[in-house]
Amino acid sequence: MSKDFIHTEENGIKYLVHPAGSIFEGMKIRENPNDAFENAIKRGMKNPEDWMYMYSKNGKDFFKHCDNRCYKAYPQFGVIEKIKNKIQRER
Repeated sequence: MSKDFIHTEENGIKYLVHPAGSIFEGMKIRENPNDAFENAIKRGMKNPEDWMYMYSKNGKDFFKHCDNRCYKAYPQFGVIEKIKNKIQRER
């Protein structure tokens, strides 16, 4: 059983996914965490230096605060982006 990440892409976002047999099986992590931060800042994240990108799930990026360890999620796409992605999938 390989412990290497599986590379995948969904809606134009590249992810690393933990393989079967891992305790984190199926968990998706963006290949480029800076993209997650840029998106979260665009969606209202304050003080990004206080947050750590953790994982992505159900169209959201999850971050953990460095000091108090609380989690916060930001949607990966706005309404317009969701519509564009849906149209592209239907073509």
